[in-house]
Amino acid sequence: MKEAIDDVAHGGGPNVIGLPVPTHGPVAVNGAPKSEQKMFYVSDCRVGGHGQRFCNYLLKRPNWRVYPSEKWFEDKAGQTSHCPLGQRGVDFTDETYFSRIAMHIKGRIWLEDKRKIYEFVADLMPYTYVIMDQKWVAIPGQTAEPPPEGDDAELMPWFVKETDRNWGTSVVCCQRPQECMSLAKPNATYVVQRHIERPLLIDGGKMHVKFYNMVYGLEDGVTWRIYCYKDGYLCISPVPWSPTDLTKEGQVTIIRTKRINDWEHWDRVYPMCKEHMATVVKRAAEQGKLEGRNKKQFEIISADFVVTTDFKVYLLEFNTGPVLKDPEDSPETNDAGMIMGALHIVEPWEGGDEDLWDFAGEFKGVPPKSDEPASLADFA
Repeated sequence: MKEAIDDVAHGGGPNVIGLPVPTHGPVAVNGAPKSEQKMFYVSDCRVGGHGQRFCNYLLKRPNWRVYPSEKWFEDKAGQTSHCPLGQRGVDFTDETYFSRIAMHIKGRIWLEDKRKIYEFVADLMPYTYVIMDQKWVAIPGQTAEPPPEGDDAELMPWFVKETDRNWGTSVVCCQRPQECMSLAKPNATYVVQRHIERPLLIDGGKMHVKFYNMVYGLEDGVTWRIYCYKDGYLCISPVPWSPTDLTKEGQVTIIRTKRINDWEHWDRVYPMCKEHMATVVKRAAEQGKLEGRNKKQFEIISADFVVTTDFKVYLLEFNTGPVLKDPEDSPETNDAGMIMGALHIVEPWEGGDEDLWDFAGEFKGVPPKSDEPASLADFA
């Protein structure tokens, strides 16, 4: 096994390790407790998402190195999974099972599913109805009745959104609530929402706030923290908004248009978005929707907020795995500071800082289940 690693190391460039194989799982690497550890290791297991990006940023630190990966198994559908070479634990990899630091929070479905998030923070969101398999169904605290039909004097778009798809790819619009059902497909679940009244516009165009957050679960498996990023983006429609315009261009703002820090209302809107996020994480933790692990876990997520002319703020949805850009791809507008600041909070080092991350609250959740492993050594 050692020879195989050395072969990779000799041909892989300066960041590939040629050191002894980690033997104690993700909590103690190279036989040393983490507090005494001199070198740290990342492995790209090709899971996708931001795993490779986070590896690249961690490798900017002087004492982090690449640990090679190998094929782990192949399922019946031919999908191949990878793991660190020798199925060893490392400090960070996108395959949570082998990572001391998990890049996905357990219980994330309660944030990314539009129906589930409404179940515990309905007071922060537009009033919502649900269609499941082409039938109106009840949400806790509501009946399964369809939305009431409005008169023509109150025309406003209605949005029909698949609950498990993001980035506006599944949003369709109609003018009246009785038209919503015709937009729903069999065997699919949708949330249905009426457009908020009196939306705040920019140069006549509809907009929403793209608000970045980091949810961080500590190693004790009980403590959860929420950080909000003080900068963000405005997503602005390129066409004037009209309540009778049903086009995606006019109603579904998904493209990051410009940075938000020079927006005249940001100082007023930011604290409200931050308070909403603290409420979301507090309830999710206390109700056991966010599940602890006996390891660090974190996730950068974006939240879409819409603002009214009287400065009420509504949460629309979360995007796990949001769009992030690196300086190589976008020199003028990138998220390098945000990414490095988040990684510094989770795994501090002497050359780092928190950038514009703002601590928004700490909350206690439910202890991990008894079958939650403390480390890979539990599987040995």
